[in-house]
Amino acid sequence: MKFGIIKTLVENKLVKSFVDKKLDKDMKFFKNELLENKSFKRLYFIYDTLKENKSLDKEIAEYMVDDLSKEVKSIELTENFTNKILKWTKGVIKENNYTTIDNLFYGNELHPERKSMAKKNIVESLMKKPTIKESKKVVPISTMLKIANNNIEKTLSELNESDREEVISTLKKKPTKEEFETIKESTIQKLEKLISESDEEIKQTLLETKNKIQSTKFDKKEFIKLEQLHKGLIV
Repeated sequence: MKFGIIKTLVENKLVKSFVDKKLDKDMKFFKNELLENKSFKRLYFIYDTLKENKSLDKEIAEYMVDDLSKEVKSIELTENFTNKILKWTKGVIKENNYTTIDNLFYGNELHPERKSMAKKNIVESLMKKPTIKESKKVVPISTMLKIANNNIEKTLSELNESDREEVISTLKKKPTKEEFETIKESTIQKLEKLISESDEEIKQTLLETKNKIQSTKFDKKEFIKLEQLHKGLIV
């Protein structure tokens, strides 16, 4: 199995664990059972490295991609270890968040252009400047409304890497009911302002979201969704 799929499963499992209030248990499994495996740990690091923007010049970026490609060829996860991960992540969304990197490492002779295109895209990404996250990050309102209304695991899988990291970074927070109510009140106020300024097409969605939030009770899952909605509604 391609490691990009494995990494996606692991990441989505940890998100689901938080929603199901089993994060402590599954984080222990991740650290003790998965990261203790040197091959898994190294592949995990390599994939994270190739996902980042590093401001590298083109020649160095190409050398890095070539060197890591050679290294990956020498790394192998045993069938038993892979089966352990598949058993642990059973029922988790499987969509691959690392298709480009998988195409680089697992390209085949039938589609050589995929490997070349993957290398080109990764090199260009490594050459970009790192994104500086602002305290008030503007996320499209359509994305925010999806988080407010949909299943959070599915929604997270559909976000881009940067937005998903924003959500996952809140996983270890221990919000209080008072914090929830404060954000809830502020979010409703933002929605009301947007409702008064929006056209009919989006106004109905905003009204539905407002009504849903008003009836929402405090728990950690709802706190994550509400916090992301609040951050994205710039008025």
